[in-house]
Amino acid sequence: MMACAQQGGQIKYYAGIAREREVSLREMVREISSRSTVTTADAMAVIENFLELVPKFLRNGRTVNLGQLGSFRVNISSKGYDTPDEVGNYSIKRNKISFLPSAEMRENMGTVRYTKYTELSSTLLSNEPDEE
Repeated sequence: MMACAQQGGQIKYYAGIAREREVSLREMVREISSRSTVTTADAMAVIENFLELVPKFLRNGRTVNLGQLGSFRVNISSKGYDTPDEVGNYSIKRNKISFLPSAEMRENMGTVRYTKYTELSSTLLSNEPDEE
């Protein structure tokens, strides 16, 4: 995939990512189940609990560290004031959930190989069958 933009009257081309279809939660659960001794239902139950707990911990001001994956945390942006006494919870303009990949994840992504996307390569079939 390629993007183009005009800069100073000259067209420039930039590399982009041709994304494959996303991995659904159901597909992830089936993969987890097939690689372990847990059933699909058990894997889904664990993930559903996980999905409830992450926001709970974030709301309580905690960073959620997921080991080799990375960490989630909440950041805020605030209006600036002249004195500390003027600052309050009303000062917060918005909050944002940030994800910071672990060093291992960043290193792992450093090994990704890129190829130029062409119409021909977009029609090639994968060796792995699609599920769903």
